[in-house]
Amino acid sequence: MMRRLFGRLGLTSAWSVEVAVAILALLGGIALMPLLIFYAGVASLGRYEGAGLGHLYNNFFAGLGQPSMASWVVLLGPYGLYLLFKGLRTWWRASARLA
Repeated sequence: MMRRLFGRLGLTSAWSVEVAVAILALLGGIALMPLLIFYAGVASLGRYEGAGLGHLYNNFFAGLGQPSMASWVVLLGPYGLYLLFKGLRTWWRASARLA
């Protein structure tokens, strides 16, 4: 299904698909992850004074400009998860061929 979708977009080579996945993952890390983190915190801990979604995004982007490990993990997390899944899938297929 993913190959068909990327094929419709004109992404046929392996490099173009990897670049497209990296861009989508980084966009998800910038736009979606802070939003999910905020709402998970509100749902589990409740709201607290002075906290808002805009404040979280300001801190997130400020942390990207500084050496903040948390901000970089949030940004690169979706792509890291994709790479982990891809590595595990490759390992699983290689072990199946040996058996």
